[in-house]
Amino acid sequence: MWYIPFLIIVLAAGAFAGISRFRLQKQPISETTDINSVVSLSMNQIHILLARLENEEPPESVRGAMCYAPMGVSNISEYICPVCEEKTVYTGNLTSIIQWEIDAARRLVESIDSHTDFNVELDETLYCDYCSSGEEETPSLILRVCIESGTENTSSVSITDLRMLDSFLQGRLFWVTSNDGQEPLKDHVERMAELLGI
Repeated sequence: MWYIPFLIIVLAAGAFAGISRFRLQKQPISETTDINSVVSLSMNQIHILLARLENEEPPESVRGAMCYAPMGVSNISEYICPVCEEKTVYTGNLTSIIQWEIDAARRLVESIDSHTDFNVELDETLYCDYCSSGEEETPSLILRVCIESGTENTSSVSITDLRMLDSFLQGRLFWVTSNDGQEPLKDHVERMAELLGI
């Protein structure tokens, strides 16, 4: 009989875990749904967010910090490809992208992917001398959106595109700038749709 209290504790813990898991399951979204309660978005739910973005009054801009000192940028940057792990050396204007923007883009795409129930990936291979054909004069980042139907949409993206898309998929009517300002997303509805293959 010593095992009965132990069994009751195990059953209670299992029931609590089941309730918690039920609460975290993906919920349907409507125009009145609190977007912060949704774990990830389907393409149908994204259509609703786009309509909301088009129809709602945009928030006012909020000026970001103005006191940042410019970051020092080295004249030479080494890019390590996440696919083949080979090194490509860059000089000139692309060094700041290699040093600062690619890491930020990776984090943003990770966040974007976590807010959708389809797959979103960052393709950096145009920056790699070994994975790319080397024919591109200026390499770019490619966003791959693998939609539920099996189709894939690819777009060349900037860090600004990714910041806007990340904010949009979090249900915001504004996007957060590099200096923590806020700008309305309403003027970028078409770009959000284009990036998502809508």
